[in-house]
Amino acid sequence: MRRSAIVAIYLVFAFYNDAVFSQQNYSNFNQFLDYVKKQSITIRSGDIKLIQAKKAKLAALLGVLDPSGTQSLSYTNNTRIPVQIIGGQAIETGVPYVTSFSQNGEIKILNLSGWENLKLAKLNINITENDNKLTLKNLYEQLATNYYNIVNINAQIEAAIENFKSSEILWQTAESKFKQGLVKQQDVNDAKSSYLSSKENIEQYQLLLEQQYLSLKILADIPEEELFTITEVTSPVLISSNPEVSQNDLEILNATLRERSAYSNYRKSIKENLPTLNFVFNRTSQQFNQESNFFDNNVDWIRSSYIGLRLAINIPSAATLSQTYKAKYDYELAKLDTEKSKEKAKLNNKQLIIEFDQATSQAQSNLEIYNLRRDSYSKNLNLYTQGIIGIDQTINSFNAMINANYNLISSNVNVLLALAKIEINNKIQ
Repeated sequence: MRRSAIVAIYLVFAFYNDAVFSQQNYSNFNQFLDYVKKQSITIRSGDIKLIQAKKAKLAALLGVLDPSGTQSLSYTNNTRIPVQIIGGQAIETGVPYVTSFSQNGEIKILNLSGWENLKLAKLNINITENDNKLTLKNLYEQLATNYYNIVNINAQIEAAIENFKSSEILWQTAESKFKQGLVKQQDVNDAKSSYLSSKENIEQYQLLLEQQYLSLKILADIPEEELFTITEVTSPVLISSNPEVSQNDLEILNATLRERSAYSNYRKSIKENLPTLNFVFNRTSQQFNQESNFFDNNVDWIRSSYIGLRLAINIPSAATLSQTYKAKYDYELAKLDTEKSKEKAKLNNKQLIIEFDQATSQAQSNLEIYNLRRDSYSKNLNLYTQGIIGIDQTINSFNAMINANYNLISSNVNVLLALAKIEINNKIQ
């Protein structure tokens, strides 16, 4: 029974390793990011938003002059011609059929709100570019956390299999001593319980690994049917010197741009109530016919035209005044956000340094603890074999060694994660 269970565990792990080599493997985080860039809908959405902002700028540029106009062609049948009384007689003053072609247009010469809207559109491009960088930075940080969770679980599975082997040896030792009449059945039961717990740990880690892969696929917009494997191996990280953490001003720049945008929007709302000066023109061609001909080559076209200037003065309404006040207070709030972002950027920088120092310190401490726990278990197992100590003390030292190993693995992965976050911080600026 024991042998079949052990063989089953090894087969599962062997199948897992075979799957690793039959799929696309990623042995470091940067390599995985290159793959994600081709898959992520979030990244592609940012590109579309930037194109949209640039098109909006072109529309705003056209909106400075805001040209408008119409062309119309009409054909009228005057079923009853109007008359005027001249010298006591009723005289018709029109013709039955009129064909008319008209063109008119308008261009804004003085349009202060249009110029402000163009400035607003240019700022929106900068905001979109910066937003895309912030989104990318946040996405990479989330991916790093998920990625190194998988690295951690992979290492935990390998450790769990080694622990499983050790628990099997302990169980064998207890059974051998029981057959010799040296220990009670309780020793065998305790050793078997430890063995079964080690076996269950492997199965639980396998299920947790599947969940993490699904979470990573959701985060990176990777299709469910696409297979890939993360094969990065953990080991004690040797740090000769602390990595340099550069000041990341993306959030400060984002807040500053939004403050400028809010101010520009406030100015635009004010200028929308200022007068505009428009150049206007019109050209009309008419043909008057006695017969019902749409176009008659024998009848001349009568043409008229005009050009001029028109001054338009808007009277502020309750809605426009409310919009102006709202824009003003939005600008005041944006200024406060800028101040807040400056302090937050400094704290984020310090946090990265603290997280790295904490992770490296914990890793070094956990390495020493694991070496001590492993030595204690090795000696306790030898003492138990000699009948000097009981099974309880041996199992306790075994569990302490297991926990110390798991802690060591997690702390080593935390160092890698801290380094990845620092690299992301320094790279995406």
